Amino acid sequence: MADQEYERDEKLLEARRLRRLELKRKRMIRQRITLGVVFVVIVVLIVVLFRACGGSEDTPPADNTDVTDPASPTEPETPSGDTATATLAAVGDIMVYDSQLADALEADGTYNFLPMLSPVSSYLTAADVTVGNFEANFGDDPVGYPDFRAPASLASTLSGLGFDILQTANTYSIQNGITGLQSTINTVRGAGMDALGTYLSADDKTANQVIVREVNGIRMAFIGFTKGVNNLTLPEGSEYAVDLLYTDYATNYSTVNTSAISAAVAAAQATEPDVIIAMVHWGSEYETSVSATQTQIKDLLIQSGVDVILGSHPHIVGPMKMETVTVDGQEKQVFVAYSLGNFLAAMTREDQTYLNEGVVLNLTFTKSGGETTISHVDYVPTFRFDNGESAVNRYEVRAVHDVLANEPDETTAAEMEQVLSHLQSNTGSDYDIGTSVPAAGSAAAGSSTTDAGETEATQ
Repeated sequence: MADQEYERDEKLLEARRLRRLELKRKRMIRQRITLGVVFVVIVVLIVVLFRACGGSEDTPPADNTDVTDPASPTEPETPSGDTATATLAAVGDIMVYDSQLADALEADGTYNFLPMLSPVSSYLTAADVTVGNFEANFGDDPVGYPDFRAPASLASTLSGLGFDILQTANTYSIQNGITGLQSTINTVRGAGMDALGTYLSADDKTANQVIVREVNGIRMAFIGFTKGVNNLTLPEGSEYAVDLLYTDYATNYSTVNTSAISAAVAAAQATEPDVIIAMVHWGSEYETSVSATQTQIKDLLIQSGVDVILGSHPHIVGPMKMETVTVDGQEKQVFVAYSLGNFLAAMTREDQTYLNEGVVLNLTFTKSGGETTISHVDYVPTFRFDNGESAVNRYEVRAVHDVLANEPDETTAAEMEQVLSHLQSNTGSDYDIGTSVPAAGSAAAGSSTTDAGETEATQ
């Protein structure tokens, strides 16, 4: 692709990145002020109790130093005018194989994943909200396939790179048991992110089934589901732990969990959002075709009120399109991405050459006159490079257009051109940032198949 075809608004990306960092800084300041106020209240209570217990009247008063920082920020202001925008970035599967753990391992025994992801950091931090599918557990004794336990430092890295929500309802939700699921949720939350689609208890599900993020007065409500949990069954009494797309989730994936899906969307509607995003772990591995029950689930989600569907599980990028639908007698546009592919993984299969491809999908929501629409869609093509076992940093996720802009050797350039061609073919769209964005509804739909013979993960 010629250099002139690649145009990226660097000033806009930088402005969004700085705005996001400023919002995080403000949240931290508010947290510190709150802690300061709590500390002063505790001191005052101690003094009062001391006096009540016979303390001397000569006891000096508690230090009621004003903890209000004159420079502390107020709540984010509502944008002026009648129009506001908010941006969402979404990536696919984030996994940790043994070779990735070896690459991240430092001499002191800690793990550093930043070099793998720093080449695409600007695309992650530029959005107002960033989400991805974390297909592993956080727990002790990091290990790769098949148990996929990642060190907590990966959570810190993802949070630092701008991730706000990690979908944890997927194939490996209970790979390490309910304790592994609980450890994962606690680690994700402890790093300042939200875990989507899995829960510590029934009460936790009630409180956290819907994750709401508000930006510039635009409320985004997120829900998450998985088709199954690697052919495992949730232990009796722990049915609350994972939101499931099928009632026969451990066998045939043929009976859609209609009531649970409808209830989750209703819970999202109750938060009075401007847009509802469903992250779903579905489909068949290494397939871009769309099954009959996927279509059934998609239609159910849309008719219930979902505006965006973000898919994962196939490990390769699949169809994505804008659809014009009629819901409750009103015409609206919804966006469906059946699979965002692998974002960070080290999967290898002789019959698959596309497992290193991924995208950073970018959606812009515009609110005007009380109505919110999807005003822009594009994606940043990514590729996971393996620089060899002897390299200081073996694995790197890089934006394809950035690679081409740096005038790579002929072999790499040809490979990157093939990636762009393949992504455009697989997505059935022109949403690549290096090409023109199509009019709404112009993207091609994926083909339809049945679920017969579909199995769970076999990485």
